[in-house]
Amino acid sequence: MQLSSPSSGEFSGENIRLGSRGDSYYEYLIKVWLQNPSNLTYLHDMYVESMKGVKKLLVRKSKPNGLVFVGELPNGPQGDFSPKMDHLVCFLPGTLALGATKGILKEKAMKENLLNFEDLENLKLAEDLAETCYRMYSVTSTGLAPEIAYFNMEGQTEGGPGGGNKNSKYVHDIIIKPADRHNLLRPETVESLFYLFRVTEDPKYREWGWEIFEAFEKYTKVDSGGYTSLDDVTTLPPHRRDKMETFFLGETLKYLYLLFGDINVLPLDEYVFNTEAHPFPIRKGNDSFTMINQG
Repeated sequence: MQLSSPSSGEFSGENIRLGSRGDSYYEYLIKVWLQNPSNLTYLHDMYVESMKGVKKLLVRKSKPNGLVFVGELPNGPQGDFSPKMDHLVCFLPGTLALGATKGILKEKAMKENLLNFEDLENLKLAEDLAETCYRMYSVTSTGLAPEIAYFNMEGQTEGGPGGGNKNSKYVHDIIIKPADRHNLLRPETVESLFYLFRVTEDPKYREWGWEIFEAFEKYTKVDSGGYTSLDDVTTLPPHRRDKMETFFLGETLKYLYLLFGDINVLPLDEYVFNTEAHPFPIRKGNDSFTMINQG
């Protein structure tokens, strides 16, 4: 997303990305519409158009194993493509899955013919991106993802561009630069695993989530209580920062709990989670919001 001026609303700069300072915008386009679809159709239209742009301009595949990722255009649509993907972008698989199915189980939605071609395309992209986000964890020595990853688009395989876990098939696809190797206990990947499991009921999303949870337990849990961020996920033992971000309790552990819990708790066709993982009931019938014309 391009940044905009807080005073004029006009776009400033050329950087187009879904990472920091842009991620929540795309998430809220679909989620605010879902909470009140009868009055806010323009938000759904904006979401559909933005995802078309993402697929056209930002989605690529890595080499040699074809991981699907979302990169950046630092200098606008006419500039060079950067194969850089923040961990923050791992919110997108969950958002795409929610936007495609509206929180309904995929099997049910297919049976009732509720998914159009674009929904199916977006759901496939969601599943591909969710795997990529998981591989960002599995490729490191600790089993925890870096803050930022770059993806190999040149086809080099000799020696591996970096990652930490030389036993991983994907070590040549994912490049982790020294300045980006920290882990802040972020929630985005487990958030998307929660959405994908609820939508597909594929057990692999729980399996991947459990691997991530065990890595948090092994390397970030503090004996005296709490959890801590890490300086470098590619080295063992990782150096600890002695700092726990509040979103680890408020989001990361909440989504892990929901991933492994009863699927009837907070169903996605009745509740919408905001970007801080707070559930809000979907307004239906007479409970719908009334849009006020401000003149």
